[in-house]
Amino acid sequence: MRFSLVILTAFMAFTASAEMSVCGTEELLPIGFTEEELLRLDEIGTYYSATPPPGEGVRSPGEFEPMTGVFIRWPLGVPYSVVVDFSNHTQVWVICLSSEQAAVTSAFTAQGVNMANVSFVNAPTNSIWVRDYGPWFLMLEDGTSGIFDFDYNRPRPDDDGFPIALGSAWGMPVYSSDIIQTGGNYMSTGFGISMSTDLVIDENGGDEDWVDSQMLLYCGVDDYFTPVDPQESYIDHIDCWGKLLSPDRILILQVPPSHQDYAALEAMADLIEGMAGPFGTPYQVFRVYSSGTEGYTNSIIINDRVYVPTWNTGNDAPALASYQAALPGYDIVGFYYSGWLNTDALHCRAMGVTDPEMLWIDHTPAAPYQIENVAVAVSAFIRCHPSNNLTATRLYYRYGTSGSFTQLTMTSSGEDTYQASIPGAAAGTFVQYYIAASDDSGRSEAHPRFAPDTWFNSFVFCGTGIGSGPEAVPGMSVEGPRPNPFNSTVALGVTLSGGSHLRVEVRDLAGRLVETVFDGEAGASALDVTWTPGAGVPDGLYILRIETPSGSTARLATLLR
Repeated sequence: MRFSLVILTAFMAFTASAEMSVCGTEELLPIGFTEEELLRLDEIGTYYSATPPPGEGVRSPGEFEPMTGVFIRWPLGVPYSVVVDFSNHTQVWVICLSSEQAAVTSAFTAQGVNMANVSFVNAPTNSIWVRDYGPWFLMLEDGTSGIFDFDYNRPRPDDDGFPIALGSAWGMPVYSSDIIQTGGNYMSTGFGISMSTDLVIDENGGDEDWVDSQMLLYCGVDDYFTPVDPQESYIDHIDCWGKLLSPDRILILQVPPSHQDYAALEAMADLIEGMAGPFGTPYQVFRVYSSGTEGYTNSIIINDRVYVPTWNTGNDAPALASYQAALPGYDIVGFYYSGWLNTDALHCRAMGVTDPEMLWIDHTPAAPYQIENVAVAVSAFIRCHPSNNLTATRLYYRYGTSGSFTQLTMTSSGEDTYQASIPGAAAGTFVQYYIAASDDSGRSEAHPRFAPDTWFNSFVFCGTGIGSGPEAVPGMSVEGPRPNPFNSTVALGVTLSGGSHLRVEVRDLAGRLVETVFDGEAGASALDVTWTPGAGVPDGLYILRIETPSGSTARLATLLR
């Protein structure tokens, strides 16, 4: 039993007051520990035994990937309004005892739930926190799916056994590890990079190497980011302050400067913004503002619909707008419930069901700066479930940001890899593109997801001397450019982990040097580098190139006077 006694200290200060289920039939267990459970911590990790891992090629998909439905547990911990909306847009899987199905059907029918989209998983549970104890779905090397089962970090044997019960009910292989985990403290990019707070290290005896090895063996995670919780709350779950929206887009909570978590959350946002995401470029960090009492990152994504908890405060509308800005083309819907807390809301009480026959497109976007008049080869790994067959693999591109797209057929080069080439164009030509595929099960997918209704991959043709784009450079983080577009002065925030020579230059899209705005030694503190173009500099796109001895990166800025 690896559960650390350090955790006991954190929870001695918190035992939640009882909450009644929405249906009024059960006094719910808290998301934390009860006083009685604090005396039974030695049970954690003893209910089930480990099994061999799934083997190489396993993948832990992101919550933004294809879903076939959503889990909720009866008696309910989410309002009926959420259940109704779920049922009108996806399959609702209700976890309950067989003896409770009639009561569920009666209550749901009375509340207007679409019963055509309601199914049941008959299994005993102790609590409503299906996110925390529920199954982590895996995509296996052959395109089939499985379930990762961990030791749930509560002494609740029925909850801990649910992933195994589900695997038996659905005929899915279950791979069990001795690692102590909880779903609210986990998010995955889908590309071998995952994130949790260091709670996972603390709860496993402080053995970070062992934790990393288990995540690699069972989930295919080879880069596990486990920072100290910036909120240092009683729960230490990452979903209280962060939300991966796509493989390289992340939403991070923002609180007022007077709030005790302000400095730590700002530092976390800066840290992640300087990290390389799964495409080798820095994460795109978006912020959602909260007074500190609203936990807006505790949302759930079910395909192109995002369910956001709301608190009936003036921050609700801006929070929904923040999601819309980060996820253009998605439906963003808010739901109020008096039981939401800043550390416990919708994401804690519902869980998406990953599509077991997922059609998956794995593509690293083309570097944002390409050589003029040279065709750009685009390659993607496209795989459907082995019982299905691909019916189309296409690339769509256009020059500029408006007008129709040109369609190209992507041809197989073997081993589920498909390719096509975008014709070269003159320097300064901006290109948008996306990839689409379909199979004979009726599934269709795009990269980016839901393109062309959301966003696109893009690049610009340039002259020589530009470099390949906004790669993350060791020891350097870059903020900005800001504002962008700009009409007078544009700024970059450059932070180096140690003193180093720094050169920042401006180039046009043909690669010609416009101006060197900084060339000298820079210390470890943040440095604002600004460019105020002269009157003779025309409007348009410019490349801000940042160089250190460790490497170079670049950003695009648009001058609009």
